[in-house]
Amino acid sequence: MEKFLARLFSTVFHPLLVPTLGTFILFNINSYISYSVPGSLQRLTLLLVFLNTAVAPVLIIVLLKKLKVIGSLFLDERQDRAYPILLSAILFYLTFYLLRQLNLPVLFYYFIGGGTLLIILCFFISLFWKISIHMASFGGLTGAVISTSLLLQSNLFLLISCLILASGLLGFARIKLNAHNSMQVYAGYIAGVLVMILTIIRPF
Repeated sequence: MEKFLARLFSTVFHPLLVPTLGTFILFNINSYISYSVPGSLQRLTLLLVFLNTAVAPVLIIVLLKKLKVIGSLFLDERQDRAYPILLSAILFYLTFYLLRQLNLPVLFYYFIGGGTLLIILCFFISLFWKISIHMASFGGLTGAVISTSLLLQSNLFLLISCLILASGLLGFARIKLNAHNSMQVYAGYIAGVLVMILTIIRPF
C-alpha cells in the first residue's frame, strides 16, 4: 500500500506538471492577477505552459529512448538525465520568451524565468550527483507561492502549509521508492525554494 501511494504521489506531483500547476495557482489566488488577466488569456497561458513544459518534454524523452540515447523513460539513472534536463531548460526559456509577448503580470515572467534557472542548476548538479528533480520542482513551487504572498501581501498561509505538507509526502515517496536518499531529497527541495525566492523577490 505504501509503495502504491508513493507511486501515486510521484505521478501526481511529477516535475513536468508543476509549472502548469503553478500557473493555475497564480491565476486563482485572490489577488489582482486573477482579476487583471482575461479568462481567454488565462486559458491560452495555461495551454502554452502545459504544451511547452509537459507535453513537449515527454515527446522528447520518448524520442531519446527510441534513439537509445537514454536507457529508461523514467530517467532512473543519473547519466540518463543530462539531455532531457538540458532540453527542458531550452523549452522553459522558449516558454519565458513566448509569455513575454503576452500582456501578463510580470510575476509570471519571473516564475518561468526562475524555473529555467532551477533546471539549469539541476542540469549541472546532475552531471555528478543525482539530485531529486521532483523535490526541486516542488520546492520551486513552494518558493514561488511564498514569494507571491510576500510581494502581494496576501495571506496564503493555508496554501503554503498545504504545499509544505505535500512536499513532505513527496519526499517520503521518493525515498520509499528508492529513487533518492534523504540528502538528495533535501538538497532538491532547498535548491528549489531558494532559487525561486531569490529570482522572484530580488528584482522587486
